[in-house]
Amino acid sequence: SFVCHDDRQNAQFFQYAPSDAAARGGNKLVCRADVHLGTQTTAFSSHWCKSTLLVHSATPHSTLAALKQRDPLFGRGDDDNRFGTHFGTTDGGLSAIVPLSDQSYWRLTALQSVMGNALESNCALSTRSWRLFRRTPRRGGCRFNDRKKGVIDGELVCKYVDLPVTEQEDLASAIGSTVELIVDNVLELVCSSMVV
Repeated sequence: SFVCHDDRQNAQFFQYAPSDAAARGGNKLVCRADVHLGTQTTAFSSHWCKSTLLVHSATPHSTLAALKQRDPLFGRGDDDNRFGTHFGTTDGGLSAIVPLSDQSYWRLTALQSVMGNALESNCALSTRSWRLFRRTPRRGGCRFNDRKKGVIDGELVCKYVDLPVTEQEDLASAIGSTVELIVDNVLELVCSSMVV
């Protein structure tokens, strides 16, 4: 997959998929997701995503050795070897884009949707419409009007852990999950985005 950014503060995720009809036999990259970042990006760089077991360990090297000794397949699966991308912004911010497992992605997508409707937003602005991909204002600049969402708004989802327990339970039951499972997924998201 490829990540690119533009002058309209957007990020797009492209994939080489020759079997897809939109790829025209592999001659064109297929857009899999897009998002409006809300700030101008300066540079992208990749990093290894860290496991929650290693981040919260007092001795990460011995924890990694113990995990490999107990489970010889640790570090060989797709969830253990993931690349994330971090980038700087012109206003001094540092953000990250990290891959998630399918289960975590769909759970956090449902949570994002419910939180967008249930929680009050700043100045009555819609978080959903803020993250929609911004098209070019030029006439004929874009022929396709379909947006490929596919990106979790980490800023919104991370607010879940700051909510009162009763609200957390209500939101978890609304998506058919448990508070513990959602907090684990948010923790996985936060630990994967660590670059230091």
